Amino acid sequence: MNRSSFAAVAAFACFAATAGAHDFERTGVTLTFARDGSFVLDVTNDAAWLEHRLIPFRNSDPRGTPSFADRVVLFLDGREVRPQSVEMVANAPPLVTYRMRGRVPPTAHALRWYYGLPIDPYPLTIRRADGRIVVEEIAGDAWSRPIDLSGQFAAARVSGTTVGIGIAVLFAIPIAIKVRTLLLR
Repeated sequence: MNRSSFAAVAAFACFAATAGAHDFERTGVTLTFARDGSFVLDVTNDAAWLEHRLIPFRNSDPRGTPSFADRVVLFLDGREVRPQSVEMVANAPPLVTYRMRGRVPPTAHALRWYYGLPIDPYPLTIRRADGRIVVEEIAGDAWSRPIDLSGQFAAARVSGTTVGIGIAVLFAIPIAIKVRTLLLR
């Protein structure tokens, strides 16, 4: 093989490797907050890739089904917040999405995020309750920088118990008026 042929083959091999580069993980994360501090966390990956990545964790669970939530960490103001529910939701093949729901305290200020499975960089999209959208590029198997969450949550001004008592009082007033009217006759 002469030098020009070798150079052409080498250039083609380099180009093909670059053009054929592929993000097998297809990781995408969206964290959506509501005013009361509740959140929905959607983590999307290539289904075959995720199944392969979860194999080492099967032995750690007695049922042989590793909890996806154990691979995700939401760290708020120095404390871990665990999702209250985890479910796999339908997605367009070949993707799979795990949806986690939970609640953060209305006083939450700073979020740090970690997802222990990806190697490639991926976007973390945060949809704040105040309508702002923050996109953080996560460098694969790495923690996010601190992300400001302050000012978007509103604590309930009236508790459910107070509302129930108020409704009971409103129903009791007409009854009390009727009873008083009957007693005064």
